[in-house]
Amino acid sequence: MELLELKIYNPTDENFIKKIEWNNEELKQIVTTRANDFKNLVYTDENIKDAKSDRANLNKFIKVLDTKRKDVKKMMLEPYTEFESQVKELIGIIGEANNNIDSQVKAYEQKKRDEKLVKVQEIYDGIFGESDLLSILTWDRVFKPTYLNATTTLKSIKTEMTELLEKVTNELNIINNDDGEYQFEMKEEYLKNFSMTDALTVKQRFEENARRKAEYEAKRQAEMEARKERERAEAESVADAGKIQTNESKEEKETAATEAVKTVETFTEELIELDFRVRATASQLEGLKNYLKSNNIEFGPVK
Repeated sequence: MELLELKIYNPTDENFIKKIEWNNEELKQIVTTRANDFKNLVYTDENIKDAKSDRANLNKFIKVLDTKRKDVKKMMLEPYTEFESQVKELIGIIGEANNNIDSQVKAYEQKKRDEKLVKVQEIYDGIFGESDLLSILTWDRVFKPTYLNATTTLKSIKTEMTELLEKVTNELNIINNDDGEYQFEMKEEYLKNFSMTDALTVKQRFEENARRKAEYEAKRQAEMEARKERERAEAESVADAGKIQTNESKEEKETAATEAVKTVETFTEELIELDFRVRATASQLEGLKNYLKSNNIEFGPVK
């Protein structure tokens, strides 16, 4: 195909306008001076008409400047706008032809991908079809979209699948032979992405949690035992204090009783026995009898 080239004849780099030349500095000096005068000018009620006139003149000059800016922009853009339209027209013509080619290329590439997919499936069936791990290493988990790329060879695909089967077989054997209590968790994690690192990480995490739990339970048990020991010691202390107090009270009572007996013995008067007759009424005799009883005086009939 002939090499196409877009050539620009006019403008060229030499005559292309680089700068718009106009009386910028002259106007800038005049405008700045007048603007400073107006910024500091104070209008009164008497000259408010002058303020309105000055405002109108300034707005008129702003409009003139902006109109000129738009005219220059339009003048500068007119040749570019026409050029842009012409280029887009050419791109459209080329695009139609390119779309026809592109659709055929994509159809061919898809055909080759479909043909390669069949061959990749045959490789998979040959490697995993009779394997005990077929239910684990399913087609969906083994297949990679990159297998269908033109740069990926069937040989490399076969090698990769074979190595995957050997890897998973060996690593599952390691996990199944692990006699720790977290074999289930290891296997469950491993089967997610066939990562031995992930499986060992899970095992370490569970072991660490178990260790921390055991330490916690041991500390908790020790605290409970210590609390029970304190409560037992306090109970014994209270019981001992009660026994001491009871013994002291008993001794005090015995001492007091002994002292009382001594006191009674010390102050007991000599008993005198006296026989006498009494002549009284029945009520008087009853009163005498009661008096004798109340004062612990022994009495009885004279023989």
